[in-house]
Amino acid sequence: MYTASAAFLEALNEAGVSCIFANFGSDHPALIEALAEARATGRAVPAVLTCPNEMVAMSAAHGHALVSGRAQAVVVYVECGTQALAGAVHNAARGRVPMLVFAGASPFTQQGELRGGP
Repeated sequence: MYTASAAFLEALNEAGVSCIFANFGSDHPALIEALAEARATGRAVPAVLTCPNEMVAMSAAHGHALVSGRAQAVVVYVECGTQALAGAVHNAARGRVPMLVFAGASPFTQQGELRGGP
């Protein structure tokens, strides 16, 4: 099935992103499913490097971009994960290193108020 996550991976691939430096979590099941489906069907997608911390993810992407000359993708949790990028964002901005940063979606229901919600 062609989903938004599949289109996202396709766009990254077409943009020349070779790696996704990620700290996956509850924000990213659709993306993980799209990665698995792409691998199962042989579609090209960027390599995923799992990082235990957001600062590590962006710092690794920073280094890769310096060596390869191409912007890389960073995928993190929303809110606290995005906040944890602060130092690495500063480093990349000061060094004028290109980076693509994506965060998950913040939940807007908690008690099952909407169909399909938690």
